[in-house]
Amino acid sequence: MRKGLIFACFALALMMVSCGPNPEKSRIYLDKGIDYLYTSQFDEAIEYFDKAIKYDEGNFEAYYYRGCAYSNNFKNDMAFKDWNKAIELKEDYPDPYFNIGLIYRRSNDYAMACYYFKLAEKYGRQNMEDYVKHCEHYE
Repeated sequence: MRKGLIFACFALALMMVSCGPNPEKSRIYLDKGIDYLYTSQFDEAIEYFDKAIKYDEGNFEAYYYRGCAYSNNFKNDMAFKDWNKAIELKEDYPDPYFNIGLIYRRSNDYAMACYYFKLAEKYGRQNMEDYVKHCEHYE
């Protein structure tokens, strides 16, 4: 009886520790997902970004990079959703704005592309001159 009670207490304590956000575990999955992304293994990358988000729903980088993986898999709707979530979590993160701008530019919507490129520049994305130099024509 006593061993059963000790085991139950230990199991309960273990459950309590494993519940909730775990930024360290999220970072491990994020890094592995980035490795897969950079080797063009997009489905595997998405799987790891999903795990990173599972362990920390506030991991804006996991949403950003998963959006990149979706974009490379030609799933722009999913990419937009993730990039917007990254922006929601960290408004001044410039990379999602830039990538959204690229999608709009590819679809020849230069006014929207410029809008997002200017936001990326505003929040500190480097080397934006070539992307915003003709934007005054679309304002």
